[in-house]
Amino acid sequence: MPPREPPLAEYALRYAAEGVSSRLLTRKPLFLTVFVTARCGLSCGHCFYRDELLSGSHKHELSLDEYDRMTRRLPRFPKLIITGGEPFLREDLCEIAEKFYENQSQARQITIPTAGAHTERIVDLVERLLEPRPDLILELQLSIDGVGEKHDAIRGKGSFEKLMRTHDALRPIQDRNSGLRIRFNYTFGRMTQDHFAETHRFVSETLGNPHFDMVLVRRKTIEDQYWGEVDVEKYRAAAALLQEMERKKAGDDTLKRMLAQRVRVEREIIAEHSQGRAKMTGCLAGTLTAIISETGEVRPCEVLDQSFGNLRGVDFDFEALWHGHTAQEFRHWVKETGCFCTFETCVRTTMSFQPRWYASMAKGFVQDLAAGPPGGKVG
Repeated sequence: MPPREPPLAEYALRYAAEGVSSRLLTRKPLFLTVFVTARCGLSCGHCFYRDELLSGSHKHELSLDEYDRMTRRLPRFPKLIITGGEPFLREDLCEIAEKFYENQSQARQITIPTAGAHTERIVDLVERLLEPRPDLILELQLSIDGVGEKHDAIRGKGSFEKLMRTHDALRPIQDRNSGLRIRFNYTFGRMTQDHFAETHRFVSETLGNPHFDMVLVRRKTIEDQYWGEVDVEKYRAAAALLQEMERKKAGDDTLKRMLAQRVRVEREIIAEHSQGRAKMTGCLAGTLTAIISETGEVRPCEVLDQSFGNLRGVDFDFEALWHGHTAQEFRHWVKETGCFCTFETCVRTTMSFQPRWYASMAKGFVQDLAAGPPGGKVG
């Protein structure tokens, strides 16, 4: 039996339609990021959530019952990220994800980042969550910061071996069920910028996995050697590798080759913003993207220390905070002041609803066509 195919085209149309509706009418988020814990077994120097990790305790985390109450009152939205800390430290993580799928929130595209240390728990969640839900797209993002000892130098001794064990356990599931996607995610910073190409080659060629992404290290961390300006030209070179991978995945599909240009445009915006130069205005953080912390704080994005209030204080009425005075003031500030955002989710979501970036993508697409066909289809 061939692997079942989730309705990707249907979800893309839903995302576009609800995005337009949100901007014009409903003002609800499209993209929700939920931190379910601040606990983590690692202590990576580049982690932007470091302060929370040092003070995090399961005693303050939202309970499963509170997630049930929350998801019964949340508006419907297309995309969800469940993160942490290490989300798989929560023994009820599968049940939390089920609440977001089953209740009013109706999440149908769920992404869970992980360092990959808890293989059995990860596989159990994937099988329990994905198999009975043929319309669910589940992405496991495996954090990778190098190959072998280079990864362990940041994540801790033995981390790479555990990561590969998890990948190897998930691969057969992905082979039989296309609702699962294994994506590797790379933190690009001063400590990792010189071995991006090697890691990219390992994932794409040795592992044969065409799904690779990166995030730019952000916000001052405790360990100074991880912080500071990266070499922007090295970042652009890494972005070029990612775009070439997208071109290969697109093959001869004209629309997909056009959409592959998103990688180049998005990363150029981030590169410019990282140097303090305005590139994109009208950020939609706090309009189309929302963050909920492990203690129930509602925030517009991961970069700014801005809270709209705590869900526990309003009986989990998300919309009361989302449409409240503090949220309105924040959106006014964004509109009037601007923000040099390097948060990939906000940049990606914002550019999706600003027509001028499609013109930039079209220009790159024409240049891409002139350069000839990609080196070969992958994935």
